[in-house]
Amino acid sequence: MTEIALSSPQAEPASRPRKKRYLVLVALLLAAGALYLGSRFFFQEEAKAIPSLQVVQGEFLISLKLKGGELEAIKSEQIISPQVRGQLKITKLWPEGEKVEVGNLVVQFDPTEFLKRVTETEQALEGSKASMETTKANQQVEISRQEADIENQKAQVRLAQLQVEKMKFEASIQKEQSKLEARKAELSLEQAHKKLASQKVVNAAELRKNELDVAQKERELEQAKKDLSSLDVHAEKPGIVVYEKVWKAGRMEKIRVGDEPWGGQKLITLPDLSRMQVKTLVNEVDVDKLKVGQRAVIKLDALPELTFHGAITNIATLGHEKEGEKNVKVFDVTLAIDEEDNRLKPGMTAACDVVVETIPPPQPETPGEVKNETAVEASPADLPLYIPLDAVFEKEGKTLVYRLKDGKPEAREVKLGKKNEDYVIVEEGLSAGDRITMHDPTLSTGQPSGQESGQKPQEQGVKIQ
Repeated sequence: MTEIALSSPQAEPASRPRKKRYLVLVALLLAAGALYLGSRFFFQEEAKAIPSLQVVQGEFLISLKLKGGELEAIKSEQIISPQVRGQLKITKLWPEGEKVEVGNLVVQFDPTEFLKRVTETEQALEGSKASMETTKANQQVEISRQEADIENQKAQVRLAQLQVEKMKFEASIQKEQSKLEARKAELSLEQAHKKLASQKVVNAAELRKNELDVAQKERELEQAKKDLSSLDVHAEKPGIVVYEKVWKAGRMEKIRVGDEPWGGQKLITLPDLSRMQVKTLVNEVDVDKLKVGQRAVIKLDALPELTFHGAITNIATLGHEKEGEKNVKVFDVTLAIDEEDNRLKPGMTAACDVVVETIPPPQPETPGEVKNETAVEASPADLPLYIPLDAVFEKEGKTLVYRLKDGKPEAREVKLGKKNEDYVIVEEGLSAGDRITMHDPTLSTGQPSGQESGQKPQEQGVKIQ
């Protein structure tokens, strides 16, 4: 008879504890793995969430911003009010901003007063000429009378001479009388000649006076006509009309119809738009930082998407009070724009960032030395490291940044150097290639690292300004 082996019902309970322990161990391993991966993912995601950037190594620029500049042409045609005798009054102006061609009437002045002066001067000239002709006629009459008197005196002299001849055989007394009468006639003739000569001198002087008066009136008439013709001012070159400002009612305003400028005053500018410059101001405390030739980046309010470049061409030697601000002294500064752009228009407002210092400073060229285009200006070791000012903090009397190491931020004490508006040089504490956070990561966790309980919030960290 075949035997059938049956399992013992008592063996099954002994294997169950081992199986449970195995399952618990697997569960614990899975939980630990999940916790590790989760924590790593969490810290990686937290590190990614912290804004950071790489430390920059390169040329460092310190600039000075000059605001409130205004564009104008480097070269332009100036239209000024004419130098005339009399009061000018503008009656017509070419519209500002519109283009004019050669010969266009740009400015016109009221001619009423000047037409009147021309008429009065013409009448005065005619009167002077008539007076001179009258003088000439009177002088001729007087000369003719005196010449006739001379002829009469000559006849008297001849008669006296004949009487002397007739008295040859008469008594001595009669002879002497006839001789005296002859001498008297000769003296009268000499007197008549002298009187005629004197009259001619007087006549010449009087005539010269009349001639000068006529010439003066002719010059006055010529000037009056010239003044009248100068009241219509025409463009001698093409260009865009730009009105100038004149002093009116205690302030500077652009010219307009009805204004009464003085002779020689600048009224309109016709700029050459091919080359433009910026006229701006610098405060007296910063003027010593600027030098002719310093480069600048120029931004226009009207064209914010464009960037232009230029250089300082002039710095005023005398300061003046800033308009509208008492006790604020400023100096005029002029910067020439390198680029040519037909979108640049006179009067546009501009801001200029002038580079006042470059670190490291550019190497000066030796006079006469041929510049090597392949030469390196400065080695990487000479170039400074710099970071944003927003990434630097003051904490417990130390200047700190937070460097990322293995994806985690760690505090790092640094020594800072020169700075500009946005960046600061790091002299010690960081290396090229380091990444730093853009804000204090200890503030995002609610408890700064190393902070003891009860520490005041203002001691946690202060951003460098």
